[in-house]
Amino acid sequence: MIVEQGAFATLFDSLGTELVKLLGKQATEQWKKVGWQKAAAEYRNKMLFLYDTVRVLGKPEPMTLEGLFTDVVILDKPTAFHRFDISQLRADPELLKGEKRQRGLNVVKQIHNNRLFILGKPGAGKTTFLKYLTLQTIKGEIQKIPIFVSLKEWADSKLELMPFMVQQFEICNFPDAQAFIEHILRRGEALVLFDGLDEVQQDGEQRSQLVHVLRNFSKQYLSSQCVITCRIAATDYSFEQFTYVEVADFTKEQIETFVNNWFHNTPKMAENFLTEFDKEAHRGLRELGRIPLLLSLLCLNYEEIQTFPARRIELYEEAIDALLKKWDRLQKIKRDEGYRQLSLGRKRQLFAKVAYDTFSQDEYFIPQNQLIKHIVAFFKTLPPADEDDQDNGEQVLKAIEAQHGIFTERAYQVYSFSHTIFQEYFTAKYIIEEKQRVADLITQRFDDSRWREVFFLVVSALDNADFFFSHFWRVTYSFLRNDAETSRLIQWSNGKANSVETGYKIGAVRSFYLFLARDLASIPDPARDISFARALDLARLCGLDSELAYSLDISYARAIDLDAVLTHSDNLAPDLKIDFLLTITLQASLSFRNVRSNREVSSEKDNFKKYFSEVINQCNLFDESLSELLGDLTIPDHQKEWKVFTERLRSIMQQERNIGYEWNLNRRQIETLNRYLRANVLMVECLKLAAVSDRKAIEDSVLLPPVV
Repeated sequence: MIVEQGAFATLFDSLGTELVKLLGKQATEQWKKVGWQKAAAEYRNKMLFLYDTVRVLGKPEPMTLEGLFTDVVILDKPTAFHRFDISQLRADPELLKGEKRQRGLNVVKQIHNNRLFILGKPGAGKTTFLKYLTLQTIKGEIQKIPIFVSLKEWADSKLELMPFMVQQFEICNFPDAQAFIEHILRRGEALVLFDGLDEVQQDGEQRSQLVHVLRNFSKQYLSSQCVITCRIAATDYSFEQFTYVEVADFTKEQIETFVNNWFHNTPKMAENFLTEFDKEAHRGLRELGRIPLLLSLLCLNYEEIQTFPARRIELYEEAIDALLKKWDRLQKIKRDEGYRQLSLGRKRQLFAKVAYDTFSQDEYFIPQNQLIKHIVAFFKTLPPADEDDQDNGEQVLKAIEAQHGIFTERAYQVYSFSHTIFQEYFTAKYIIEEKQRVADLITQRFDDSRWREVFFLVVSALDNADFFFSHFWRVTYSFLRNDAETSRLIQWSNGKANSVETGYKIGAVRSFYLFLARDLASIPDPARDISFARALDLARLCGLDSELAYSLDISYARAIDLDAVLTHSDNLAPDLKIDFLLTITLQASLSFRNVRSNREVSSEKDNFKKYFSEVINQCNLFDESLSELLGDLTIPDHQKEWKVFTERLRSIMQQERNIGYEWNLNRRQIETLNRYLRANVLMVECLKLAAVSDRKAIEDSVLLPPVV
């Protein structure tokens, strides 16, 4: 980073010259000989050396802050200061987004009382922001002299505050740096940045003594600007003169900026990252990306393999690991744990039990007293060696929030997991501990969309998922036991799929024929559309190519663009192509039968005649007898004649191709079919993430009808 002397050097020079004048006769020859421009350059270069880099978890070398930094957004007051009725939050979580948001640099420039206490979650970028402020002062964006104080380093040094700050100015070769520091502090020309109050241990009253010194310092130098950073829940808000604010999670725009900065040398990789990141399957990753520390992990992973792993659980585990131990280890921070006797494994068990109990009750927002009860109940189950007399659940809760950021206070005494995906992840970890829990998940939750990600995490974590799919098979087939008509439809699709020759998986072909049956179901009902949309999902999931998917979309949209149907069916296997073209023909014929005037028939007849002629030609390439039967049909001139044409066409399709049936499903049966299809979609999605002994056997079971 290149910074010109500019305003910073001018300020440094003027303050130094002023100090020498104030010293008067007390000024030594050494003071008078200080080269202020040189001193400014040396101090500036030291600040650049110390603070123009950031440590990134997983990278052996630090990265340049200027190239990576993304503007910090500040909330006007910490989320824990807001008071909401929990029932309101559960009904409308968007209430939490009503706080005022400002660019961090503007907040620092405009703060009226020169006192700012910045709170943030673990990994939110608090230290990075203070480093950024330091660079802004030497660039002249902030007209101050920066003094950066790592509170942990100061506490470990055993020095008084002023001697510790003096060390930063030693490079300037002042005869007495303390005199210069006190001068700029009294004049209000300093920006003192106290970083990481949460990193100072509480043992031996170390933190309370440090807080006492900071309070006195703040009162002594009222004109100078002070900024303190601390993790949420690691402070008792005891700095009365300070304005408390909070670092906001990254927005979508900030994530995009960060990613583009990270991949600035490979913009195509940044573009690919953001495209894949935006996919529905990566909702959990987008949650993690709102925290800079975790977003850097995602960027680092993508940089190595240039994709996100299908087993997203691996990234979630890495994120949890970073919050529980790696980040503090990298920073060489030893924290005061309110539950120090609890091993890392026990902590994970605690989070898993709380996650499962709350997620099962559909509780995202949890009252503080209720969360404390969960924590205390868990400790009561532990052996004496682990329990460590942990009756103070509130102390444990605050320790978890401050040190790991697994829980966070969303509003006054209202908590949640810091990310929904953490609640889902730990719920899955709880379930996989016992086989019966896995079975109960499938039996009780397969039809609840809220549990989809839990399903994916569970099946990803199983060493062998054979049991998972055998139980899933039994559950899905149970839907059809008492539904003869729906079972008959499933039996037909299976028989039809087995009668044709294609290169597709049998489950995909069953899906294809269920989808073709969609427009011939007898009752108009939204549930029908949903059911057959699921069949389309299955067709794609089972590996049908893009041409077939596009063709199915044409049918599904009911946009009977006959030219498009012909164009986009060319690459289908012959059997599927003929059945698809005939189904579209019948669908078009049914629509003509229902029009009210001959004028409407006439306007579409020529186009249909051309299309039908091409269908006959295509059939002739595949089945001459079928082509002859279709060629004997006469396209009607009048609306009333379409009924006869339609029924003759349907009869040919049924006799020659075993398609074209009208399925008389009632609403209950449609819903049964819908549930059956949803379950099969979920099963196929899970299979893509699972380790199994015989993948083909499970693939072949998709939409397989139950044995009668």
